[in-house]
Amino acid sequence: MLHAPVLLTASSAFWPEAARALLRHPALQQADRDQTRDWSGMCVLVPTMVHVQQLKTALATELQGSFILPRITTLSAWLALQAPDVERALPAAASERLMGLYGGLRQHGWLKKLFSARRNTDLLPLAQTLLALSDELTQSLLPQLQLAPEGVEARWQAALAQLTPSARHVLSDEAQLVWSIWKSQLEDRDACAARFAQMMQLATHATSPLAWIAPGEPDPFEQAFLSAYGARQAVVPVMLDWRAAAIQPVYGAAWRELADDAPQADPPAMKQLATPAGLSLCRAGGIESEALQGAQTIIDWLAAGKSALAIVAQDRVVARRIRALLERAQIYVADETGWKLSTTRAAAGLVAWFEVVVSRAETAALLDLLKSPYLLADLPDKPVLVMHIEAALRRANVAGGWEAAAAALKSMPDAQALVARIAAQAALFGQRKTLPEWIAVTAQTLDALGMRDALGADPAGQQVIELLSCLEQDCGSLDQAFSFPEWRSLVSLQLESTDFIAPEADRRVVMLPLNGARLRAFDAVLLVGADAAHLPSPPAETLFFANAVRRELGLATRESLQRQQLRDFAELLSANSEVVLSWQEHRDGEPNPVSPWIERLQ
Repeated sequence: MLHAPVLLTASSAFWPEAARALLRHPALQQADRDQTRDWSGMCVLVPTMVHVQQLKTALATELQGSFILPRITTLSAWLALQAPDVERALPAAASERLMGLYGGLRQHGWLKKLFSARRNTDLLPLAQTLLALSDELTQSLLPQLQLAPEGVEARWQAALAQLTPSARHVLSDEAQLVWSIWKSQLEDRDACAARFAQMMQLATHATSPLAWIAPGEPDPFEQAFLSAYGARQAVVPVMLDWRAAAIQPVYGAAWRELADDAPQADPPAMKQLATPAGLSLCRAGGIESEALQGAQTIIDWLAAGKSALAIVAQDRVVARRIRALLERAQIYVADETGWKLSTTRAAAGLVAWFEVVVSRAETAALLDLLKSPYLLADLPDKPVLVMHIEAALRRANVAGGWEAAAAALKSMPDAQALVARIAAQAALFGQRKTLPEWIAVTAQTLDALGMRDALGADPAGQQVIELLSCLEQDCGSLDQAFSFPEWRSLVSLQLESTDFIAPEADRRVVMLPLNGARLRAFDAVLLVGADAAHLPSPPAETLFFANAVRRELGLATRESLQRQQLRDFAELLSANSEVVLSWQEHRDGEPNPVSPWIERLQ
């Protein structure tokens, strides 16, 4: 059966307390377990692989001596081990879904008019947003759709009824578009639907008791999975306790919306509230000042013997600068924030090539490509040759064009041959092609211009090549033809949507987002960007739907997302004994206020 959750206080002792709760919970006991010390008959699901080791360590500390661990994994990892359903078609890859939907959207002129799209490629981000919204609807409505199909349509109409009549009239086309796309995605190898089916199949064949450890309430997919699993085996959820009595008084008084329930008594008087130990604020005059102070703080902590440090990157610009300063001091940061692949030099090399093609050798674009370290990296004396090419083009006042560039270099055969070699590849990027054809011609260019080997020698370059390879595998069945601007937009969107994870050689300093610190404790934490512009993070746009509609549909609202972020912040402060919050007192010459959450805490 599905048991009542075990609620634990947000603190550095979460995992030791979780280990004790698992070992002592009656529903997870076996008669001879104390004698055999064999816990392999129990499965424990944790949020991420980082938490697996934390629970193992806590269990080892609690049990001492020799014992057999339970199965500890994440839900995604467990699902990946299940045999595929041979009767179900493989789910469509993200890029295949995106381009398939985009290919349909661009056929409708009214959509361009509705969304003020001047070009077909303006619909590509729209297609991405529609798919994200479709996945949200799937996660919220699919469990109900399978149990009571007739109730989903009524729920949709009830949600739309939350809009005013005028808003409903204005948004009727958009709402119908979202609804029709969601229904079509469910019927077309939807990855979310396939995951839910796999979860329910796993629950149907449950053979061992299950402990579910998570920082918050399960989403609709997870709740349906736990209920189905609980019909066959014991399920014990373990979660953070956000009742008023479990929250530190100072945080409960500052942020009343943290609690799930109303406090049983009036909040303590201000004189009874103490500043949390180890919490400090650090003002900075500007970006460079905040980065220098942050880097020095990390260096000082390491010198003091601390070996598990975290940088919470609310302000990603400052966090990246701190990372660069630490690397100068030969302190390497394990980055879990996932910088966009589009921000790397490797991606810039591919983007520079696309810019040369689309601009037809505009001089600035051509020189940018020639100076890329990935273009013909093995060419002898390349820097000198590029310098001579730039001087000749500037001297001839060439604005752009392959013929004009070749004419300006007629006295330099080597340089002229190099530009002709690039021009020959650019000539291949014309006319409309299918995605497999665009991938093939791009791969040919990487080989012809000596870029593949140079990219392969760089960690970010390896991910760029892998991205193109994944596109080839995922979109091989699409036979629609696309223009070069559409191919370029797809690659740019993929580079922007893909996180670059640098190789990790040192785990003493970890950089992570605020939600990445859930259920983790460190020797010390530096949070950068504790100003009103970054804490809380600005809410993402919720296309089409007002909060009232999203609430009715069970989707995340701005309020729920901000409340969860506040809980993440409170957990960070509660679970770590030393936390420094830094922000810039002035930005661009203007006063920059501290986060309103910190003002309320002060």
